Amino acid sequence: MSKLPIILVVDNSRAVTGALNALRHATTPLREQFGFVYVLPTGSTARPVLEADGYRVHELPFVEISRRPGDLLCYFPMLLLNGWRLRRLARREQAQALHMNDFYNLTGYAARWLSLGRLPVLTHVRFLPQVLPQLFARPWRWLAENAAQQVLCVSDAVRRYFAPGHAGVRTVYDPLPTRGEEQPPYVVAARSGAPVRLLYLSNYIRGKGQNFALEAFRLAHARNPNLRLRFVGGDMGMVKNQEFRQELEAAARAAGLAEVVHFDGFAANTEAAMKAHDIVLNFSEAESFSLTCLDALYYGVPLIATDCGGPAELFENGKSGVLVPNRDVPAMTAAILALAHNEAQRQQFSTASRSFVRQKFASAHTYERLAACYQQVLVRH
Repeated sequence: MSKLPIILVVDNSRAVTGALNALRHATTPLREQFGFVYVLPTGSTARPVLEADGYRVHELPFVEISRRPGDLLCYFPMLLLNGWRLRRLARREQAQALHMNDFYNLTGYAARWLSLGRLPVLTHVRFLPQVLPQLFARPWRWLAENAAQQVLCVSDAVRRYFAPGHAGVRTVYDPLPTRGEEQPPYVVAARSGAPVRLLYLSNYIRGKGQNFALEAFRLAHARNPNLRLRFVGGDMGMVKNQEFRQELEAAARAAGLAEVVHFDGFAANTEAAMKAHDIVLNFSEAESFSLTCLDALYYGVPLIATDCGGPAELFENGKSGVLVPNRDVPAMTAAILALAHNEAQRQQFSTASRSFVRQKFASAHTYERLAACYQQVLVRH
């Protein structure tokens, strides 16, 4: 049996994130064609998750750029040092390509430069560059278009940021959960007189929309006391995320909602968490794709999401879910009240969403397209 070509996958996740899970879903069905080795930041809590999947995992002390003078002073020397480390690791693993799962991690370009251009790079763009400070985003875009052999955009919303017609830039959707459904199919429960359970599944990060969800729930609960809301997510061990969660909890207590709004930590079993609820909310301010929305649609749990980029491409508004204007709390409130009250529409969404995503996000549009990108890069190099 011939040896599989090795792809070195570099991900900046310091904990389990949607971006990391999305790539896990994509690489798992391709392991008969390619060998994948992951590289994570030093101390990442995502390492055991990947190792449990059977991947080899290495760690490097990646440094993220920031506006603080001290960070800026050490960023570029560390970028070169980590580029050298990554190039050395690629040689040791006999990797034939680098797949950077983070648009803003420039280490792959440094490694390619140190390889004298022999090590090809694929760059995945998993957020909306349009919403970033353009002082940083434009140089990143130039590097991606000119230094990467493939730029992989998770949605057409992301693709629109790059040069039209650029042959190396393409949309590659994230795939459906590779393990399928491990629990019985979701059933829309009759909630007459019983609490209607809302789920907000996202890490506690500013911009992810939990604050809008809490305010919309406060207004909706005043009109429908049977509503319940549960936040589920991790803080990734970061102080600013821990502070954000504390602010949300304090706001819930101040609004007198402590008995009907609950806050939980990271949930390893997304399917179980979603299927235990009646409606999934995602009110993020900017999403390039949203694996959470895709999972909800795949499992058939009715979804309300904001028109903030990628989610608009995941379902048909009014047919398989509800799309509300970004940052529009009154619209969020109205959508919660309407869907909570309408069991027939929840049933319609459940059936239609399952069918829609299984067609749109079939393998030919997701991981098979990723495999084609790998093959194209390998043939050229």
